[in-house]
Amino acid sequence: MANGQTLSSARQAELAGDFPAAEKAYEEELKSRPSADTWQRLGLIRHLQSRFSAAIPAFREALRLNPSLWTSRLFLGMCLYRLNNFQEARLELERAGREVPSGDPGRDEIDYWLGATLIALKQPLAGLASVERVLARRNSRLDALELAVKAYADLGSNLWNGVAERSFESAAGYEVHGHALEAEGNVEGALEAYRHSKALDPRRTGPGIAIGRLLLSQGKPAEARAVLDSERQRAPSDPMACYYAGLAAIQLGEMVEAAPLLETADRWAKHDPEPAIALAQVYLALGKRDEAAAAARRAQSLAPESSAARDLLQLLQR
Repeated sequence: MANGQTLSSARQAELAGDFPAAEKAYEEELKSRPSADTWQRLGLIRHLQSRFSAAIPAFREALRLNPSLWTSRLFLGMCLYRLNNFQEARLELERAGREVPSGDPGRDEIDYWLGATLIALKQPLAGLASVERVLARRNSRLDALELAVKAYADLGSNLWNGVAERSFESAAGYEVHGHALEAEGNVEGALEAYRHSKALDPRRTGPGIAIGRLLLSQGKPAEARAVLDSERQRAPSDPMACYYAGLAAIQLGEMVEAAPLLETADRWAKHDPEPAIALAQVYLALGKRDEAAAAARRAQSLAPESSAARDLLQLLQR
């Protein structure tokens, strides 16, 4: 009865958020009745207080008593990650991933922390694959989205920087330099770099599309359209060239010409809702309400939280 009362007191303290009292109660319980579950509860209490070094022995003891307790293995991996012991964290998290029951919600936590660990181990592609498994199941999970965005940004920057360092005096090098200048807000410098890249390799489409995009942002749709049309002669179905050429046509009031351009861009857009949104607006301007609604629905399927797609659908339902 005393043990039951001690355990009850520990749980009450834990649920009340009094973690020091809960920790003390669990420690007392373990002196007289050690169990894997109580060791795990003690580890969790220490983990919640960010005392990761102290939590690790508790989770290890829980696993010694019950090696199949995958939840302790998950939290052990998380604590090891917090202490920058990434290699050992990876081993524990991978084993937890093999032991977690299929369909258990805990798989999300395992994949997230395994992804973070692999990224920390300089294996970004493997890490992103793990994080994307989380997003495939729960696409609104904010921490997974933030981790994926940062990893992709870091990976992209490293790739761009590698190209620039190896071959700056080249078309690729100047294109990278243009992206860097653009990120710094130096639009004129970026335009000059993109133009230099294009002069070195006229067949390269990336700089031309970037030039058109920046001219469009400067309110120069006619100049942008001329550059983008030139790019489309080399790559008629390039979705980005078609998208920005379509936007330029809209700014020039050429809705009929904009429609096929945006249709091509929308056809190839697998994740970006913007081409479908722009196409819906063009269809609406041309009086094609059914086509506009279909395009807006496609945009919403790609980005359920898009306010632009939602507003278009509401407008079309009136």
